[in-house]
Amino acid sequence: MKKYKARFTPETSRIIAHLPPETKRLIRASIDELTSQPFKEDELQMELSGFRSLKPKRYRIIYKVNEVDSSIDIYYVGLRKDVYENFRRLLEKWKSEG
Repeated sequence: MKKYKARFTPETSRIIAHLPPETKRLIRASIDELTSQPFKEDELQMELSGFRSLKPKRYRIIYKVNEVDSSIDIYYVGLRKDVYENFRRLLEKWKSEG
């Protein structure tokens, strides 16, 4: 089975760096598993179309699969309760920055 390489946005790296150690382990283990099965999760809808969301416990990992270079781009990590709204805001910020 083909293994994909995980790449992180600077924002995601900062978020993960500030998580408690146990949560970091959960997120890293989930991403490691994802590199073997990147299409396991359904694609998100509407303005988040093209992104996918992995759901380890109370957290969500928002990512895109790049088949051209066999990579998974990890865009955002956060708690389920507000992850999608926070990610939408971040997308708007990125779009306004060009």
